[in-house]
Amino acid sequence: MSTNQATVIFVDVPGRKSIGSAPCIMVAANGWQQVSVSGVSQALEVLKTVGHVRAMVANDPSEGLFQAVRKLDPSIITILVTDLPMQEYCSSLGHNDLLLLDHVIANHDTEWSSSDLAITMQKIIRSDLFGIEKYLSPESDIQARVIKGSSDRDPSNKAVSDWVEACGLGKNIARLATGICEELLMNAIYDAPVAGGRTHYEAMERREKRDLAEDEWATLKYGCDGRIFAISICDPFGAFLRDRWFSYLRKVLKRNDTEQLIDTKKGGAGLGLFKMLYSSHGIVCNVDPGKTTEVIVMIAINVPVRDFVHMPRSIHYFNTSSH
Repeated sequence: MSTNQATVIFVDVPGRKSIGSAPCIMVAANGWQQVSVSGVSQALEVLKTVGHVRAMVANDPSEGLFQAVRKLDPSIITILVTDLPMQEYCSSLGHNDLLLLDHVIANHDTEWSSSDLAITMQKIIRSDLFGIEKYLSPESDIQARVIKGSSDRDPSNKAVSDWVEACGLGKNIARLATGICEELLMNAIYDAPVAGGRTHYEAMERREKRDLAEDEWATLKYGCDGRIFAISICDPFGAFLRDRWFSYLRKVLKRNDTEQLIDTKKGGAGLGLFKMLYSSHGIVCNVDPGKTTEVIVMIAINVPVRDFVHMPRSIHYFNTSSH
């Protein structure tokens, strides 16, 4: 085993829902050396003996294991693959999930978790983070619209709804997709520019008409491959910070501090994330600081969107400065 090659450790503990098959793990880790173990104690030993560990994927929310990784090297990327809702895995992690986890992959469906793990790992390994197409099959039909201001909201929402129904996905998915689209648009038009330092917008209310300057325009994309419906917004500010992203999502999924869930400050996005996560199975934020933020929201069209409190969600934050 090379001590110089980048390594990813897979910790697949019996009694927990498995990370995936050996072929799935090989695909996910392609380009890096992989080490697979079946227990937390084994993983701790590997961490001591294997050099250049770049990532760890585990199906057990062991506080001791994730704490050991952070203590060894805070730059090691940690990925939890779980069928547990956030309340449960947060408790197992001593409520230190904001510090201990970089990515959470929902393991409610084998095809979903295998695909999400492979995409996540390959984005990290290749340092290639952006693009809705990564989450859809090749040759998927992906629509795109340039968002120049508030006047694009209603036409874009209608276009998404009409397209989803034309694809035969049904009125329920169309309703969810339209709600997600509205929140993505509201963030790109009203919140992202302020968070990105365009202070002249601070005094303007959301109900006011807003025309964005050309260098502030966003791009809305959406597509479906028969398995996943995905929709994204890309803005030119790159201002969504990791801590804010995870703190909002934690409030949503844990349902604690609900009275403070809605961020009323200009540039806030608490309520929008609440609505998007409530309507989806996974959410991704890609950030190139000061340049680009891309938020992608996904619905597994063959998996019911049940009560979000009792269902795991995939949660990802990628930053070009740390991957």
